[in-house]
Amino acid sequence: MLTTKYKLVVSMSQRDELFDLAVARALDYTQRLNLNLQDAYELTKGLELWYLKTRFAYRVPLEDIVSILQTHLGKNHKWQGGKDGQWINHD
Repeated sequence: MLTTKYKLVVSMSQRDELFDLAVARALDYTQRLNLNLQDAYELTKGLELWYLKTRFAYRVPLEDIVSILQTHLGKNHKWQGGKDGQWINHD
């Protein structure tokens, strides 16, 4: 029983890391395209091609990525903690 619980914790951590990576790469992409992070429609349209071409992105719902990007706090902040994470200042 303990082993199963441990595997679940490891699996969730890997899932969180994948989610964080998706947010980071999507943010980089939006900045290269100079997309307005406050406009959900513009973000969704701008990220659709990236989402389709990125191998791992389909594992993270685009709507979740867009919602998180809309809360971005500034260039020194990085998303951390998976879907339920937060922006961390890396100054």
